[in-house]
Amino acid sequence: MKISYLVFGIVFITVLTIVPNTLGATSSGKNVILDQFSLKVNQTSSEPASISVKFLNVTGDSRCPLGVACIWQGDVTVVVNMMKNNQDMGNFNLINGLGDKNATAQIARGYFLQLVKVEPYPSNGMHIQLSNYTATFTLSQAGQLSPLKQFKSGTTAQEVVCNTGLELVIKSEDGSPACVSHSGASVLMERCWAIMNTTVNNSS
Repeated sequence: MKISYLVFGIVFITVLTIVPNTLGATSSGKNVILDQFSLKVNQTSSEPASISVKFLNVTGDSRCPLGVACIWQGDVTVVVNMMKNNQDMGNFNLINGLGDKNATAQIARGYFLQLVKVEPYPSNGMHIQLSNYTATFTLSQAGQLSPLKQFKSGTTAQEVVCNTGLELVIKSEDGSPACVSHSGASVLMERCWAIMNTTVNNSS
């Protein structure tokens, strides 16, 4: 009997180690890139999720010109207007050269626009006309929340979404969701630690 408990303990720990998302304690924390696109001033791009982006202006370009020794690298600021579902989300200043935080704006809940680069890069003695600027952006969406965070935010255990390659099971002990590998799900169900999502009902 002690040996069987020991074997189960080893298998259980292995499953949790291989699939850290099992208990929903972590999430990827990474944004999923929906699209990357380039715009010239006054151009508008229609992106996924009914989002549109218009490149309005370049309000500052202090980037260190090529061929010149500068104390700092400088930065470039662009202004964009963003809309979602035909609703004006406002104008945003995005600064390239001061880190991702300054180059990124949250359009709506879970959606982000980042300024990746602005071309052309200035060279010594060069004046860039506004019409010659091209800005490259990425539109991204926040990565999938962990099962536990989805559950605590109001999503029912049966409706929790797992990352690709993982299977949703419900913990027998408290009815909370977990995302595990297919092989891990079989082991946990055999040991009565979890039940399949499809078997959950009111009597459960």
